[in-house]
Amino acid sequence: MTTTEIRKGWRTPAVFYRLISSSVLRAVLGWDFPAHNLRQWVEPGTGTTCVEIGSGGGFYTRPLRAHLGEKNTLVALDPAASSMMALREKLSTVDGASMLYLGGDGCKLPFASDSIDTMFYGYSLEEVPDPLAALTEAHRVLKPGGQLVVFLWRPVIMRSRRAPVQRLLDEMFTRHVVRRGPQNIRLSYRKP
Repeated sequence: MTTTEIRKGWRTPAVFYRLISSSVLRAVLGWDFPAHNLRQWVEPGTGTTCVEIGSGGGFYTRPLRAHLGEKNTLVALDPAASSMMALREKLSTVDGASMLYLGGDGCKLPFASDSIDTMFYGYSLEEVPDPLAALTEAHRVLKPGGQLVVFLWRPVIMRSRRAPVQRLLDEMFTRHVVRRGPQNIRLSYRKP
């Protein structure tokens, strides 16, 4: 599959997000519980900067802010400016990391090379216009030893679209942990 074919991708219908956000359905099927997942996957430090690509409605942003704690910075990045404004208001009373809200799709990040400690894609890599370009940008901005956490939702990113993404991840980063479930794949990498 070429980069152009991956770039064309599809946009996930909103009904899928409502489906995966249903706490009853998540409990029955063992799906995502954000606070629990983040404790297992994202390693907070002190004085670190974490960028969440595709923050949208804040499914992971709220618990990520709390998980990182007050001595860290969380950058919420999403292409929809209206989402960022709503998210800022929604999180105004939540304690935790200091927040920055930026517009962007992850393919051209507004950060210096080797400047970010952690990058988190919570079911958003499938949505960026060019996933391979997004991973190249993640590699550029992550500090050496920086952590890249990617959650992929199987119904959205089928094997044919996923294979080139995973090949590039394995070429550019050092694999740390991979877990494959019936509905998702969770990956943690380090920048060498």
